[in-house]
Amino acid sequence: MSNALAEDPEHRCADIKIWVEAECDYFGIEPKNDPVADQITQILYDHENRQHERGRDAYDVTDEDRRRLDRVIERGIAAAADERDEVALELAAETEVAETAAEVSATEAEASATEEAETNEESYRALLGSVEYRNASNAEKIAMMSNHPDVPESERAKWQSFGRILSIAAAAPEDHAVIATRLNQLDLSQGAPDPVGFARAFIFDSPNSQLSSGISEATQAAIAETLGIERPALDVTTGSDMTDVFENGVGTRTVVDPETGETREEPIFLQPGEFEEIRDGQSIGLTPTGDRAMRFEEEAGDFTIRLPDNATAEDMALYGLTGQMMSRLHAVNMGEIFFPGRSQLERGGGTLDIRMPGDFHRAQRLSQIFFGGLAGHDGELLDQSDLNRIPYLMQFQNERGDAVIGDVDPERMMADYRQQGLVDASNQLDWDRFAEMVEANRMNLWTEENFSHTAQAA
Repeated sequence: MSNALAEDPEHRCADIKIWVEAECDYFGIEPKNDPVADQITQILYDHENRQHERGRDAYDVTDEDRRRLDRVIERGIAAAADERDEVALELAAETEVAETAAEVSATEAEASATEEAETNEESYRALLGSVEYRNASNAEKIAMMSNHPDVPESERAKWQSFGRILSIAAAAPEDHAVIATRLNQLDLSQGAPDPVGFARAFIFDSPNSQLSSGISEATQAAIAETLGIERPALDVTTGSDMTDVFENGVGTRTVVDPETGETREEPIFLQPGEFEEIRDGQSIGLTPTGDRAMRFEEEAGDFTIRLPDNATAEDMALYGLTGQMMSRLHAVNMGEIFFPGRSQLERGGGTLDIRMPGDFHRAQRLSQIFFGGLAGHDGELLDQSDLNRIPYLMQFQNERGDAVIGDVDPERMMADYRQQGLVDASNQLDWDRFAEMVEANRMNLWTEENFSHTAQAA
């Protein structure tokens, strides 16, 4: 037996396992499966080996008294369990130490990143307030900030976009002169504004506006490409286009007839809760309850207007135009002035209350004041360029040309409006005065002058 153990332990283990499976009841252990048989076999084999080492050469574990083997097995299983518990405890302790170290490392990294971001922001603000920056022209500021190490990466990307705009325009001297002049209209004291918004307002043409950009098509196309600007896939301009979205779908898909195998095209209809973008931040679709609607995403909040199911094409366009105008004016803290009876709290978003025909008339009048001619009046929604120009056309409100965009201080702005004669002490709008102000900016938008400068001088 000793030689069999030394020379062929695997064969001996196999013999013991056969005995365990055939001759015993697994010593009361359940379930009686292969892993349990293997565990008992190993315990008995180790016990037999120890007995041979103690000089009992004729010892065969399978001949041992059953009660004695029960105790051997019980001790062996308990020892194995203790060993597993000890390994588990060691592993848990190691895991806890590793997790604690990882948490500390993550906390330290987050604190370091926050401190670095705050330091970068402080350095950037200091740079914006430096004498060198304040005394530079806008073109010089763009060149200075595009690769300055103290400018945060997200801000640097905006400065670099303006630099690319100037580089593209340089290929056409006439375009460069016009764009450089318009860049000088920007207030860069607080940093770079959105370059895409600037391009749409100052460089791109609006097809239904009399306010031409004066920039060549080639330059417009090149700037659109470098800024990654694309038209939305869904082309919605007229009231008929809006109705088509709901009645004819937003595209088609190919369907195979299961019986004939023939293919056909079926329209894709919007489902409740689905919206399709038609302008930046503006989309058309169905509310969760299935109502037709337009949605407007502004810095001041997300707005929605409900569209009637049976409106004429002209009325449908006027609903959309009114929603466009109301949401954009809320974004510059003036929605309730032009559309009386609205609460300033409405600026935070929600469902816009369209009151016809009064609101329709106000939207049409505003569109004519802002853009002239038939813009937004001839059954069409405002183009993206028109929407982006509205804040710039309202720059009379203070000395900072584009500071109106995203401004969140309505009381200060209201004081400016009263000082300029736009509203009276009761905050009632003087439409004629407003039209004069916008007209002044509309005619001089592309020059160094705007109404804020002339108003301040007066």
